[in-house]
Amino acid sequence: MFRKSQNNQGNLFSSISNQISSRKQKLLDDPSSWHHVFYKEIVSRLDEEVYSVLFCENNGRPNASLRVLVGMMILKEGNGWSDEQLFEECRFNIKVMLALGYMNLDEDVPVESTYYAFRKLLSVHNEAHGTDLVKQSFHQITKEQVSSYEVSGRKIRLDSKLINSNIAVCTRLDLVLEAVRKFTKRLDVSRVESQVESKMYKLLLDLQKKSTTNLTYSLSKVEKEELLKDLGKVIKVLLDNYKGKADYNHLERLYKDQYREVDKGTDTNDGDIKGGDPELKDAKELSSSSLQSIHDPDATFRTKGRGHSTQRINGYHANITETCDESNELNLIVDVRLDKANINEEEFLLDAIESSEQLLQSAKKIKIKEEEEEEEEEEEETGRIIEHATTDGGYDGKNNREKMAAPEMPHWNMEKNKGKKQRFQMSYDKDNNLQVIDKKSGQKCEVGRSRKGDKVVIKFPTDKAQNKMYYTDEAIKNYLLLQTISENLREEDRNIRANVEATIHQTFHRLLKRNKIKYRGQYKCNMYVLSRALWVNFRRIHKNVTQIAHFFMFLILSTVMRHHTTKLQAE
Repeated sequence: MFRKSQNNQGNLFSSISNQISSRKQKLLDDPSSWHHVFYKEIVSRLDEEVYSVLFCENNGRPNASLRVLVGMMILKEGNGWSDEQLFEECRFNIKVMLALGYMNLDEDVPVESTYYAFRKLLSVHNEAHGTDLVKQSFHQITKEQVSSYEVSGRKIRLDSKLINSNIAVCTRLDLVLEAVRKFTKRLDVSRVESQVESKMYKLLLDLQKKSTTNLTYSLSKVEKEELLKDLGKVIKVLLDNYKGKADYNHLERLYKDQYREVDKGTDTNDGDIKGGDPELKDAKELSSSSLQSIHDPDATFRTKGRGHSTQRINGYHANITETCDESNELNLIVDVRLDKANINEEEFLLDAIESSEQLLQSAKKIKIKEEEEEEEEEEEETGRIIEHATTDGGYDGKNNREKMAAPEMPHWNMEKNKGKKQRFQMSYDKDNNLQVIDKKSGQKCEVGRSRKGDKVVIKFPTDKAQNKMYYTDEAIKNYLLLQTISENLREEDRNIRANVEATIHQTFHRLLKRNKIKYRGQYKCNMYVLSRALWVNFRRIHKNVTQIAHFFMFLILSTVMRHHTTKLQAE
């Protein structure tokens, strides 16, 4: 049954403040201490109503404090604790207890089973309804922080990070064998004994007792290739005989990824006939969205960069959006997105801008409501808050160029772009004729049409024999869009993007080696990134609060010293 958390009050006999010395109490009561700021900016701001959908309205045992459970998740990922460290700190560290809102020594945090059950409920709800409750909390908490600290969202910047899932890098044979092993681990495989070769049946029995490495380490390259081919027939038999079993869909997906069915008696172009014999696909035919691990079906593959800077990722792609207005005392992360690794940066841009805009608009409404300025509220709702969006060239794309060119969209500050550097300066004259100038020579180029009339031909001066370039009308339109973006790049905005890499480091420096995350599955990885983003925002707010406290302390000391000096001089 859903129940909201009650504000804790200190008990006369068990209150923490009553059990420690006055000196310790003074240090703990400092409002700029991290535990007070964490409670104020994270725990106390959390709207628990968001999580009411996970519990029965009027039946069952009341839930544990949800704001404590979410706070524990953020503390764990923020500090890089293991689960064991998390519960030890929450039970015996006074500052951590205060950060979660506990005022008395005899109060207990939710036990391990409650913590794990809550995370499972979040995952099940997301899978069933496609709703990310933790992300809703991130937006709700962040918009209140933006409003409270008057963070300007006039300028934002975006950057992304590729993350490896917590899975082993394996060969095709290891992948297929592990999928078969996991599927048959608790099955009675005697049902298929007569349908597979004796050596393959023995392999199925061995897989129920041994790891895939134990079965493959002694095989030669040729033997491994033959085994990989034979496994296709075995998987087909398993799929026919054990429909509806656990991991059936994953094994079926792997089969479609790695094999095709061909009818040897029929000559076909695609060689893909249902009911035929399985044939191993060539490695080059496998797509980046193919199954990378049976233990993390959501993970996908991507290669980024060249040479020594090449990144090979089996996992996910995270995108961070933060404010970057120079007038802000602090800037906050306002949007977090995590998708599969084979999703490019350009697919994040528009959704991230729109989500950030909604958050900033909501924050502004909170501020206006607090100030009770109803007339200004109606006037402000019509205009966009975000005026500038800064990215690197990874976000460049035809669709983004077209959408960002609309007058209602923010100015796009993009220093580099995909593809080669533009050679020509293009424009249309008053008669709508295309005019082209070669930037290298500064000379005007001849513009015509191809014989078929479907392409624009640009002839430019050069010593080489090849002095023509062909563009479709769509390519010319795209060229002009990029040209406009490049021309609108302002000098004062050139160095804005670089600092977002520091935010990426702040958010992801707790990852393991090879940028590997501790979790498997897209939703769990997404919860990790959201928790890290909330922690980064908290740390920035804490730093800001501490600086303000030190500033006022300096003013007080300066005033006292001046007064004391004046008094001595008078004497």
